[in-house]
Amino acid sequence: MKLPTPLLFRSINHSFLVLIATFLLATGIQAFSFPPKEQQLTVEVVNYIINNQYDSAFTAIHRFPQSSGDPLPALLHLAVLGMRDVDFEQIIDSTRFLKSYDSASALLAAWELQKGESSYTRMLSGMCKAIHAAFYIRQKRYVNAMQNGFSALDDLREAQELDSTNYEVDFFLGLYEYARAELRSRLWWVLFWYPGNRQRGIEKVRRCAENAILTGDAAMLSLCDMYIQEKRPDDALKYLNILKKNHPSSRFVLWAEVKYLESRENFSAAAEKYGNLNALYANEQYGEFNTLTTAIKQATMLYKSGDASDAIAICDKLLHSKNINNYKDLKKETVKLSERCNAADNR
Repeated sequence: MKLPTPLLFRSINHSFLVLIATFLLATGIQAFSFPPKEQQLTVEVVNYIINNQYDSAFTAIHRFPQSSGDPLPALLHLAVLGMRDVDFEQIIDSTRFLKSYDSASALLAAWELQKGESSYTRMLSGMCKAIHAAFYIRQKRYVNAMQNGFSALDDLREAQELDSTNYEVDFFLGLYEYARAELRSRLWWVLFWYPGNRQRGIEKVRRCAENAILTGDAAMLSLCDMYIQEKRPDDALKYLNILKKNHPSSRFVLWAEVKYLESRENFSAAAEKYGNLNALYANEQYGEFNTLTTAIKQATMLYKSGDASDAIAICDKLLHSKNINNYKDLKKETVKLSERCNAADNR
């Protein structure tokens, strides 16, 4: 079995990876009837993750009832940790993540032993394993990731067999089907291999976006990327505008927007958005890597737009930063970009 092509860590596609957590957080609501407070708390956690408010998400999870034994809060906790790593493109606390995975797995097993298997439990089990596999793939430890990757697909298929009307399942399996057909090398967190069809995958995700209550935003993020790949920018813009209206401060949405602008070769606007991302990451405790990365991206977009002088200014500032010495690849990339910009500016 051929493994996906490894990507540089900073190439993580935020608009896709955010779907892992959002899907996980929402799936149980359709299959189970929660008391209003639990449903409200789940929605809160979803919104906190999409809006990059991870401490608030942890606080909301602690407000869940602790005595029922339901594995949902533990899975929410795992998802928050995983998506925080995705946002900052680094493993922030591996010990805490692995303990959270063990806790969620144990609670899932105990819940199924007590209540029996259902579409809800099989779905949560599959997502738990997928997040765990992604944790190892981010470190390029593919052998460690493979077992849970394949097992996750089995669980998700079983969940679909148990509830064929679950739109949340349509969302994830549609995303996977498209990924297998078109984006295997880019969606490195997807560890499952089976023949896929791009259009069938898009249709499943679109159906989810238009019908699912809690995973609609996640499906829209996915559709933005799919339609860009399919060279259907107008369709991507339709969903992007909805996401921007609902989550104007989300870095995940901003990454999706800047990718759309690049696809339209609107490099000046893309440079502005990278500048916005740069400012957001500069204010975060774990934002150093992406602060540097987005600055390089901003300079690249300025260069492509014909503004070599402003691009040079950003490169010079980066190369005089002590932080960039911690990232040899970024420094090398900045040096090469600076050389290209200076050559263009001297013409």
